[in-house]
Parts: sequence; structure tokens; C-alpha cells
Amino acid sequence: MSLFTGAYANPLASTAQPAMQSVLNATRQTLSLAGAPNVNNMALIVVALTGFKGTLNHPWAALREQEEHYSGSLLKIAAMYAAFDLRASADQVASSGSGLSTWPQIDAALKAQFNPEITAHTPSLINGSTLLKPEDKSRKPDYSAVLTLGTGPDFTVDFTQTQKDAFENMMVIQDNPGATTTIHGLGYPYLNGKIADDGFFDGTSKGMWLAGDYAQIWRAARIPCINDLDTAQGTTLWHLAKLMTLLADDKLVGSLSSGEMKGLMARAGNFFHQTTPPIWPTDGRFIASHGKVGIGPLKSNKKVFSEALIVRDTLRELEFVVIWQNVIQDGQTQRKLFEPVATMAEAVMNSFVP
Repeated sequence: MSLFTGAYANPLASTAQPAMQSVLNATRQTLSLAGAPNVNNMALIVVALTGFKGTLNHPWAALREQEEHYSGSLLKIAAMYAAFDLRASADQVASSGSGLSTWPQIDAALKAQFNPEITAHTPSLINGSTLLKPEDKSRKPDYSAVLTLGTGPDFTVDFTQTQKDAFENMMVIQDNPGATTTIHGLGYPYLNGKIADDGFFDGTSKGMWLAGDYAQIWRAARIPCINDLDTAQGTTLWHLAKLMTLLADDKLVGSLSSGEMKGLMARAGNFFHQTTPPIWPTDGRFIASHGKVGIGPLKSNKKVFSEALIVRDTLRELEFVVIWQNVIQDGQTQRKLFEPVATMAEAVMNSFVP
């Protein structure tokens, strides 16, 4: 089997849903006139899930969804998904009936089959980068650091305990060391080649880009972005919303892998629930059931915040993907900073008619 299988079908409708978009535009304008922070520059997308699972026409509304922004730790989602995809592909190799029964045999088979593919699919922004060291441009996954023989019924090849701990650290605790471990295990060539081949980066300047290791151990490869000149950890909402919708629909990598990834994100903290007092109380109408926050420093030394969520409207029993980025803190408390974001997201969710 091939490690690179081409782009996922886009689960989002080709154009914004008119009623949802109209409400979003009107709410943003009202907040702007009231002097709310960030509403004229932030990016936001809301995607309806309920009633559209598995389809290619999920309704949505958005602001600045095609802009590339630095989003810091939000891009750890990309490292997680690429690692799960590597496991799924390795599992297919090991389960192919070719007599591979020990880890050394499987490891050798992965190197023989996958490494030439990774070389062929390494983005020119990586192998042609003037910022990276030569070894960074041609690294291959450290298969034995990431993967091992599985012990359960579902996967012949599974994650090492070290890699499982790294997922816990970067996705649940939402810290940097686990992300560094994961990125070092995958390497920039596979990581960004996979993201691009799956349709989450356009190959030049737009989409999910992760070429920094959150520890400054490896050099970073950067692309232009709106909010910070350039970035090694950036995305557009459009590309991340495609990934998050596929994840919510259990279509990202596979249903078992989607479930495991959502299991990690279900135990992570979320901004709207953790402000003082909470913007969204945990017993309130809107519940962030799964999420990943993004926090990072801009070159201006200000902090920029972002977040990707699966949200449940408990009143109407509806689910949505909500993602936002480029919310810059300039002296506000987090509650004051995030209130306009929540207000716009709530307005769009309220406007959706299933």
C-alpha cells in the first residue's frame, strides 16, 4: 500500500450558507461598532455537523477563512493526525500477509517501502529551504521511536509507550515536550508531505504548515502569514476546518483512529469553559466536547490565541465545528478577550436550521 493516497474529498459545501453568513456578518459589525477587541481582524469558521455526517456539503459560515495565520500550538493537531496516519499505513504493511512477524522485520519493511515515497513527496518548501540544515530536509520517520508491535486486537502495529505519553502531553496537558517528541519522530519531510498530499496544504503558501519543533532544537522552515510576517506553525481556517470536520465525522485516517484522536481532545481544556467566570459554564447550553487551544508569541511580543472545537448545543441537540484564530491579547483579561469570539460563534450556531 502507498503512504500517500491523495487528497480527502472536501466535506464542506462549496459556498457559505447564506443565512448563517448573514448573521455572522451582522454580529461582527455590531461588535465592531461597540468597540469589541479583534473582531475586525480575527478569523472564525462555524461548520454544522448534525444531519450532514459523512457528506460533502456541510453548511458553514466564516470570516477570513482563507488567510494564513500563525497559530502556535494549535498546529499540534497536524502532528497528531500525521502520526496516526503513519500508524495506520504501517499496520497495513504489517498485516499484508507478507510474513512480517517481528518488529525488526516490520521496521525494515517500512523503511524500504515508505522512505522512497517520503523522498518523492517532500515539499519543495522543505527540501529547497535555505533555513533548514541538510539533514532536516531529508529526515525520515524514526519508526522505532513512534511505532512498535501492537498488543491489542485492533492494530498489528501500534504506538510506543513513549509516543502515547507524547500525545498525552501535547494534546491533553497541551504542553510542548510531547509535540517536540512527535515531530522529531516523524520529521518535517513526512509530516508536511502528508499534510499536503491529503489536501490540507496547497504546496505554496496556504493551509496547515508545521515546520518548527516547539523547542528550537531543529531549525524552522517558514512561510508568509498575515499576523506575524512569517510562520513555522500556521494554517488557514479553511484547511483546518476540512480536517476537523473529517475528524468529527470519523473519516480522518479511519473510524478507530478518529475515535482515538477525539478521545485525546475530549480530555483537553478549552478557553470558553475556563475563563473566570466561564463564558460557557460546563452545565450550560454550549459545551465544547473536544478541543485544542493555541497560544503563541508574536514578533511584537504580544500573545495570539486560537482554538479548534467540536461544540454541542445541548438545547437543540446539535453539533458544530468551531475554529478561530488571530485573537491578540492587548491588556484584556481572557474573558474580555474571548467574549466577542463566543458571541459570534453562538449567533451562527443559533441561526442554523437543520
